[in-house]
Amino acid sequence: MAEAVAPTGPGPFAHTRTEGEQKQIAAALGLLQRLPPKDLEANFQTFSKIAPHLEQTLEPYVTRPLQIKRDAEENRYFVACEHNCDGGTHRSPWSNKYYPAPKGGDAEEERLNRPSERLRLLEQSFNEVFDAYKTGYFEGGVSSVYLWDMDEGFGGAFLIHKEIAASPGLNSGVWDSIHIVEARESASQSNLTEYRLTSTVRTFLQAVDSTKSDTQLDAWVSKTVDFKSSRGKKATGDDMHLFNIGRMIEEVENSIRQGLDSIHVAKQREVLHACRHAEDPDSALSSTKSKGKEPAAPAPAAAASAAAPAAAPAAAAATP
Repeated sequence: MAEAVAPTGPGPFAHTRTEGEQKQIAAALGLLQRLPPKDLEANFQTFSKIAPHLEQTLEPYVTRPLQIKRDAEENRYFVACEHNCDGGTHRSPWSNKYYPAPKGGDAEEERLNRPSERLRLLEQSFNEVFDAYKTGYFEGGVSSVYLWDMDEGFGGAFLIHKEIAASPGLNSGVWDSIHIVEARESASQSNLTEYRLTSTVRTFLQAVDSTKSDTQLDAWVSKTVDFKSSRGKKATGDDMHLFNIGRMIEEVENSIRQGLDSIHVAKQREVLHACRHAEDPDSALSSTKSKGKEPAAPAPAAAASAAAPAAAPAAAAATP
């Protein structure tokens, strides 16, 4: 089962496109929504070959799978994506250096994009807090936070990548959390900040049972929330950003996780149960009723619960 959520609107500069081009874009996005999320990268490359004129238009709507790189100086792993990429290399949030090193050497690296001094300090604080959040909820994985300057305020990417090791009944599993934040600080009201959070969670599980049947759960779900905050008397500096953004991410991620469990996993269980008892549904139903209990959940459902983050104290994300 697969679900991919992407914007279906015409996008920016729609007024310069013909009706035929808008239909092509809508058709391409519709296909990407219905194809397995795990094949998104390959499908996007195929679209680029078939219709090269759509590549730049589809790029903002495509959230690519997260990758992992190693910071040699700090000996720590970090998440590599388009939000920390410049010049074909990726910036580490731990050392603030680019890996692999640019071909032009130190002079070339100095010209690559970096946040301002104020945002770099805030970025370091966010990475410490988010690392604790990742450990409390996911018990492992790799997290990274990247900030960038905007005309009014700043933007940020809060990323988590967790892979599940193979175990009996489970071949592989991946959980990607991608949280994009826009914090707009009002010029007229210095104590007012408007936040917009767009969260995307991608999960993939592949399970094999004793009968050698192969089952996959593949989901890509997005959610956007807005929030306004006034700086309180106790809030100093950028502490309120740590609290507000941390709380928003925790609440939205919990909401998505519960939706995956109650909708995607439940539907997967229902479909598998119907397939396995398609030949004799009456006997299966009567057998279940005679035992006075619900049908046993298949292995993939249990595996999906293992992939989702466990509950953790709210203070892990909200408190620096």
